[in-house]
Amino acid sequence: MPWIEANGLSFHYKLEGVAGPPVVLLHELGGSLESWEDVAPGLSSRYRVFRYDQRGFGLSEKVRKPFGLADLVDDLQALLRALDLPTPVHLVCVAAASTQALALIERDPQALASLVLCNPAPGVDASRAEQLENVAAQAEREGMRSILPTMLARSYPPELSDPRTYERYRGRYIANDPVGFALAFRVLARTDKRPSLGAIACPTMVVAGRQDLVRPVAVTQEIAQRIPGARFEVIDAGHMMPVTAPEALLALLLDFLPR
Repeated sequence: MPWIEANGLSFHYKLEGVAGPPVVLLHELGGSLESWEDVAPGLSSRYRVFRYDQRGFGLSEKVRKPFGLADLVDDLQALLRALDLPTPVHLVCVAAASTQALALIERDPQALASLVLCNPAPGVDASRAEQLENVAAQAEREGMRSILPTMLARSYPPELSDPRTYERYRGRYIANDPVGFALAFRVLARTDKRPSLGAIACPTMVVAGRQDLVRPVAVTQEIAQRIPGARFEVIDAGHMMPVTAPEALLALLLDFLPR
């Protein structure tokens, strides 16, 4: 079944691949499990691949009550239990989802076998919090289309992929529930897990996108340098890395993840 109840909510998910080490794919804020559509099949011949629409996104339940980062980690752990996926898992995150990885490590340092951070956004400086709050309020008040010029235009310029791929992503982005998006964006606005980067003990790879207009390569490299022993890679990708450069990202994942 593509839906499952966990942590008091209904989640849409996909579980694919062979019986083997679980690989969990966490989509970006504003994305869905479909962000991994061109990456997951290439992993499933080797691993048990799990991806899901996070609360408020995709086809998962649309929430109205404010939530925090701890609730998102509760969701992930509840889903792993409900689907009998054993820890430690290999976790691959995009952008703001890296905050969930860091919070999970704080809660359970043994939960991860390895970690991949793609264009990570591990935290927001307090000086930028109001800016993010304003974006959340605009989405809530005027709908997702109203924030396209400030959000999608920078995070996913259409020239980074073929027109069909771009239009599919843009369509999904506009179709997001604006209230759910705003709630999730406010979580990011009040989160700063950058001090936890130095506590990561599992094998870690940090991947930067050369065409990322949101997070320059130098910023991502600085994040990698704060993680003990982290591998750092740069590929020709935008901020939405699994969509704009799935082949290059998949090649890195297959090289990095243990067989």
